[in-house]
Amino acid sequence: MRSLLVALAGRLARLVVTLWLVFTGVFVALAFVPNPHRLRVAYRPRLFEAISRQPRLAARSEPLFAQYVDWIGRVLTLDLGRVGFGERTVVVTDIVAEAATVTLIHLVPAMVIAVVLGTLVQLLAVAVEYGDASAKTKLLGAAAISVPVFLVAYLLQVYLPVLVIDVSGEIADMGYDETAGPFAPKNLRAAVWPSLTMGLYLFAIQLRVAGTDLEQYANEPFVKTARAKGVGLLGICRHVFPHSAARLLTLLSSEMLGVVLVGLYAVEWVTETPGFGTLTIDAAGSRIPGLIFAVVLLPVLVVTAVNALQDAYYEVVDPRVETTPGS
Repeated sequence: MRSLLVALAGRLARLVVTLWLVFTGVFVALAFVPNPHRLRVAYRPRLFEAISRQPRLAARSEPLFAQYVDWIGRVLTLDLGRVGFGERTVVVTDIVAEAATVTLIHLVPAMVIAVVLGTLVQLLAVAVEYGDASAKTKLLGAAAISVPVFLVAYLLQVYLPVLVIDVSGEIADMGYDETAGPFAPKNLRAAVWPSLTMGLYLFAIQLRVAGTDLEQYANEPFVKTARAKGVGLLGICRHVFPHSAARLLTLLSSEMLGVVLVGLYAVEWVTETPGFGTLTIDAAGSRIPGLIFAVVLLPVLVVTAVNALQDAYYEVVDPRVETTPGS
């Protein structure tokens, strides 16, 4: 028990160090990269009107180290400043929280459905009698990933309203109403577009990720024996899945999160969804320090926390996996 607590404490310490390194890197970039807004407006944010016209941090009158310490304290207390929305100002943390909520509304269903269906398809490909079926589905996933996700979003923009009209007999407005809340009926309907786009994108990724691990079981003796005994496809799937569940979790957490963020930026920008992806692009363009720190540190926190939980899972649930020398 003591060794487990020590291991978890070490992972927590690495998480803190990772966040500190990322924060320091972003601070240095903001300090020494010239601000294009000092002399002219180079970018107009989509979600708000404020931009930072201040010169870079290194050119201010206060010592750079004092500014660094001040910003560390502000990040720790979540005092990241305010952003202008027309004639009013809004706290940065409130903006990030609302944008993250909008993103979760369309991303969570897409991710759950894509992961379940992608894994199930690969399990069925392993269960069938043709040993190369899993390899073919993995190849299909790799080919689908190569299609730019923003192109999928544009195609859905053309054909999704037509499908909605055919099903419901009504003209559906797929646009997001920023005057209403994220859970307003109109905005929940608007979430269908980015959710479907991300769902197709993540389904292709899961086909490839799950295929990488499950393909090796296609010709295993216990699978062949199950086929010979007449075990159904779902029965074979139930036999195969426990052997790869831990590794699938590892692949999912280590490979999926990064590509989710990349796809998220493109999808939300194309679909004009005021979520975390769009906010990140606006933050980079507006050069507002507090907003930049927030949109950079939040995904880093999520990724490092997931990796820490993954290691903890191996320590507690699957102790057969060695995580320390001599264990």
